[in-house]
This record gives sequence, C-alpha cells and structure tokens, in this order.
Amino acid sequence: MKRPSVLLVIILLAFSSLIALVALRYAIAGRFSQGFLIWNLVLAAVPVGCAALGTAMAARAASRKRAVAWVVGSFIAWLAFYPNAPYIFTDFIHVIRRGNLGTPVVKWMSELDLLWFDIIMNAAFAFVGHYLGLLSMYIMHRLLRSSFGKAAGWSLLAPAILLSGFGIHLGRFSRFNSWDLIFQPAQAIRAAFYTLSSPASVLFSLAFSFFIALTYLIFYLVTRGARSYDPR
Repeated sequence: MKRPSVLLVIILLAFSSLIALVALRYAIAGRFSQGFLIWNLVLAAVPVGCAALGTAMAARAASRKRAVAWVVGSFIAWLAFYPNAPYIFTDFIHVIRRGNLGTPVVKWMSELDLLWFDIIMNAAFAFVGHYLGLLSMYIMHRLLRSSFGKAAGWSLLAPAILLSGFGIHLGRFSRFNSWDLIFQPAQAIRAAFYTLSSPASVLFSLAFSFFIALTYLIFYLVTRGARSYDPR
C-alpha cells in the first residue's frame, strides 16, 4: 500500500472513531449538538488536501514556471484553510459554557460524568484536527523547501504560523471563515486591524502562534528523526 493510501486510511479511521464518539454521546444525552465538531474536523482535513495536491501537481508540471505556479497557489490555499485545524481547540468554549449540550438520559451517568465525557471527546477532536494541521504543514514545508530551498522554506513558514494565530482569533471572535477572505475581503481586513488594535486579541493570537510553532517543531524533529532511523 502506497503512503497516500495509508494516510487516507488513517484519516478515515480517525474520522470514523470520532463520529462514533458523537453517536455514543447522542445515545447518552439524547441530543445531537456536536455537529460543529464534525464540520470543523472536515475543514481541518482541507489543508492536507491543499498541500498534497500542490505537491502532486508540482511534480507533474511540464515546466519550472508551472511547477512554481502550483506551489504558490497551493501555499496560498493552504494558508487560508490551515487555521481551521488548530481552531478546534477553541471549541472547548462550548464545554466551558455548557450551553445546549443537554443532560444525561441514562440513570447510571451524572452531569459531571457527561462533562468529563465531553472534555475527552473535544480533546480527541482537537488532537486529530491539530495533527492533521501539523501533517499538512510538514507536507507544505517539504514542498517549499524542495522548490525554493531550505532557507526560503522556513522563511515562508514562519510568517504563515504567525498569521494562523490571528486567523484563529478571527474565526472564533469575529466569526470569519476561510472563504470570507474571497467573498468578504473588506470586512475580514477590517476585523484583522481591530484584532491588531486590541492587546488581549494580540496576546491570544500570539499564544496560539507560539503553540503552533512549538508543536510543529516537535513534529518536524520527530518525523525527520523517525525517517532517518534504521532499526537494522
């Protein structure tokens, strides 16, 4: 089985497992209120598709110019959708506020038990979503390095990580989606300037950017180390 096929199988297994958790919660609480988690997880997988498509099309390009065009285009698309991956961490706000999440309908479970179940379920969604984001970042990073060089690869990735932190803030607090950059660019830019003018918003964005940078560095070093490790 080729690597893309293995990756697809892993993603499908992860999605199936998480949907099973949502189904189990429905059986426990008698209310379906986690559709946003499933949708956000779907969006978290889009950056992987952007990076993989860009890599495949750049490799098949008939000329250097076309290859560069595919790399640049896929990078822009990846950058627009990447914040959706770590964004799932912000869905914990629903667990904190406990709004519209229902109560257990089974006698053997208390509201505290349901709270812990929700914490675990949201953590599982956040982990898988963030992992998909890191995976997409690694694929895109490899594409940038192979196309423009090692220094250019890191130089393009660093501001992308910084912008992603602000993208998460825009998504959670200003309620902008990735496609709003195309359909509502003026409003998105206005919201971005407002974010930059608020110290609390800047701190939130920088904290997420730091989290993304730290976890990607660990992911990068572990992945590179695993690839170079030979058990023989």
